[in-house]
Amino acid sequence: MHKHHTPKRQDGFAKYRARHYRGARHTLLLLPPAKRRALQRNLIFIDVSLGAVLLIALFSKAHAAGGAYVVDDGAVNAPGECNVDAWYSANRHAGSSHNTTLSPACTFSAMPWMQWGATLARAADAGTGETQVSPQVKAQLLSREDLGLELAIAAGAHIALDRQHAFDGADFNLPLTWQAMDALRLNLNAGWNHAYNDGAQQHRLTWGTGFEYQLAEGLTLIGERYGQEGGEQAWQAGPRFHIGKRVDVDVVVGRSLIGERAQWLTTGATLRF
Repeated sequence: MHKHHTPKRQDGFAKYRARHYRGARHTLLLLPPAKRRALQRNLIFIDVSLGAVLLIALFSKAHAAGGAYVVDDGAVNAPGECNVDAWYSANRHAGSSHNTTLSPACTFSAMPWMQWGATLARAADAGTGETQVSPQVKAQLLSREDLGLELAIAAGAHIALDRQHAFDGADFNLPLTWQAMDALRLNLNAGWNHAYNDGAQQHRLTWGTGFEYQLAEGLTLIGERYGQEGGEQAWQAGPRFHIGKRVDVDVVVGRSLIGERAQWLTTGATLRF
């Protein structure tokens, strides 16, 4: 519903909007070119994702989902429900390095304890890129509402689409979730990863811890710390905005804890229907 204003109030609003636009544009121009391009790509991705997700949401009943976070929870979708996650990550100090991901998953009524999914990811770095498809399956082993506990087992395979050796590895994970209180969920992951890297096969144990704290009806704070034996170590955190009952938007800041300690910014949208 639109509100009607007098011409005087419209003129005042137009002047305020013009000042605000000039200030925001000036601030954007002050950023280094690489950071400015990364921020613009993130904003464009949010607009496109929200537009697509909101159109689907008109016909769907949705809840929150995992999104771009690495640490999994012990839950699966309710029988007959699906979720779609989409996100875009950009390296904060190297604008040419970024990742785009689309990840749908469904639980069918005939198998209410099993969730089937796949992830399509495109990684680009300095003009070169690689596309990877990862089929995934997740089965719930335990769900005790009285104890606030959920336990599952998850597995996935990774296949590179633009490389001669297509098989890139596989992983297994045991995610456990404890509902410590109404507003707080704690997640713990333990798993194993097999990776194929230029002819060398690697086997590593993986782990992760995370929390989800609902600060308000429309806002949840999420943080996680994860890693693998002798490999990647990193953390991610940020707010999740709940737009009505159907759409979530994530803004995530992450940092590696090894090597050059790369930093990244991720924006994404989530729908479950």
